[in-house]
Amino acid sequence: MKKRIINIGIPLTLLVVAIFIIGPACSGEPTYRWYPDMDDDGYADTSATPIEAYLADQPAGYIRGAQADCDDTNADVYPGATEIPDNLTDEDCNGKIAITFYADKDEDGFGNPDSPVIIEIDDYNNDDAPNGYSWVAGDCDDSNVAINPLAEEIYNNGMDDNCNGETDIDDVKYKDADGDGYGSTTFADGDGGVSNNLDCDDSNAKVHPYAKEVLDGLDNDCDGTIDEISF
Repeated sequence: MKKRIINIGIPLTLLVVAIFIIGPACSGEPTYRWYPDMDDDGYADTSATPIEAYLADQPAGYIRGAQADCDDTNADVYPGATEIPDNLTDEDCNGKIAITFYADKDEDGFGNPDSPVIIEIDDYNNDDAPNGYSWVAGDCDDSNVAINPLAEEIYNNGMDDNCNGETDIDDVKYKDADGDGYGSTTFADGDGGVSNNLDCDDSNAKVHPYAKEVLDGLDNDCDGTIDEISF
């Protein structure tokens, strides 16, 4: 009986000693899948091929059990990040971008500059603003559809129809060579022309005040800055 106990005890003892000598690999410790986190924001590029390794052997620049990062090159972009408006970047990885719109109650295409609202949208290239809002401000009376920067100034009616800050000026017209509704500083000859002289490029209908800025190498909105919106 003693011999049998000895025969069983010795192999068990050797097995325990072997585990301590060889390490936990033989004790059934699991390996983990590690994904790259190149921007070190705690969220991984789960589309990359993972590395299999033990917990103690975590590869540098890799993490496990993290949510998917939609841009692993930018530490400001990850699920739940604070969305920054008007930079065309989806910081919180929800598939949308935040844009500043302006309330347009009278639906004349111009919003109230005192009512900016941040709204998340799917596509910046879609020119349709959300219902009740405009891409641009500029309206000096958002309760009257006949008053906005493109309206004709009506002489002697006591109102600033075209929101240029002047009321009941003489019926002066300016050339609008590109037909965008915004005139140059040149007076129109005879009939025609528009009431404002706000256009900074009267040869291009895509360039005028209150235009939506796009990435095309032009100062679309005549604010003196080219392509302040960047992709």
